Amino acid sequence: MAPIAPMFILFALVFLASNAKSYAQEAEVKAAIDAYHSALEARDLSKMAPLWAHDAKVTLVNPTNDGVSVGWDAVQKNWETQFNALSELKLTQKDGPHIQVRGGVAWSMGVVKAEARFKSGATACAATFETDVFEKGSAGWLLVSHIVSIVPEFSD
Repeated sequence: MAPIAPMFILFALVFLASNAKSYAQEAEVKAAIDAYHSALEARDLSKMAPLWAHDAKVTLVNPTNDGVSVGWDAVQKNWETQFNALSELKLTQKDGPHIQVRGGVAWSMGVVKAEARFKSGATACAATFETDVFEKGSAGWLLVSHIVSIVPEFSD
């Protein structure tokens, strides 16, 4: 029985170390999401750009889009269009983010309340589903996909 105790201790240490690493990575992804929301609320591309991978495969879908923006140039143009229409944006996390990390890839899902004021004077408020995919690189966790859709309202 004595040889089992060291094996159990070793297993417990490995398990605890891997969980600590997972929690640390989830915290890093959460920080990336928070920075992204902050850049969105500021409507500032110079704050948003460092949070994205700048390659031809990144994707973006906003609730007002009728297609997928593919590649950094298209994503940047999409955000420029969105920001040019907005005078104010407030985001409040209502559920999540629910974060998963697998190696150098992470994804998250959550519900975010978006309150927008447009330069036209119109306002909008909606709960949205937000799905993000990140890749870890030398600059940290960078967005490679951001998809937002409005939570449907169901009547009884």
